[in-house]
Amino acid sequence: MGKTSKVVICGMKGVGKTAILEQVIYGNITPKTELHPTIEDIYVANIESDKGTREKVRFYDTAGIEHVQTTTANGTTNQQLPRHYLAVADGYILVYDTEKSDSLDVLVSLKKDIDKNKDKKEVTIIVIANKFKETENAEFESTLSKATAWCSREKVRHFTASAMQRNSLYEAFVYITSKLNPPPSKSTFTPLSMGRKVLKDQS
Repeated sequence: MGKTSKVVICGMKGVGKTAILEQVIYGNITPKTELHPTIEDIYVANIESDKGTREKVRFYDTAGIEHVQTTTANGTTNQQLPRHYLAVADGYILVYDTEKSDSLDVLVSLKKDIDKNKDKKEVTIIVIANKFKETENAEFESTLSKATAWCSREKVRHFTASAMQRNSLYEAFVYITSKLNPPPSKSTFTPLSMGRKVLKDQS
């Protein structure tokens, strides 16, 4: 276990960001749990990657964004994450509620903001659809299909889970932890071989 990865979890107000973190780390969320709106919180967890190594991840739980903040008169977004998150984040978990299509609109705006401000930094982004209810209605199907189509276009991995079911959240968290902590051979070997090629070309 080396560096601590920093992951920002964001989305519209009330989509279950805090519930997801509390559930996956502590397993203490039930339908009766009362959670208050977040201003900002930090959680630190040791998560096992798909390589079997335990990696330290610091999660920044952010204040929920109001949907009205994301649209302006000319249709462009004026919604942004607080700038300090963009500077520290190695990865982002974008959360929406499958029953609220406007919570997906918020993610579209947030993703644009992240892309615009990440500079040349490589960041990993995943999307979690938080399914609050067991039953599936027309809005659920429509929002989910819109989300999966958008994620496919943006080349972002989409997960469907429930803050009420701890097991359903593991895959997404193992995935982002593994992406942020690739095995050393991948990250060190390639630049060395490229360096040798450059030297040969010069001679």
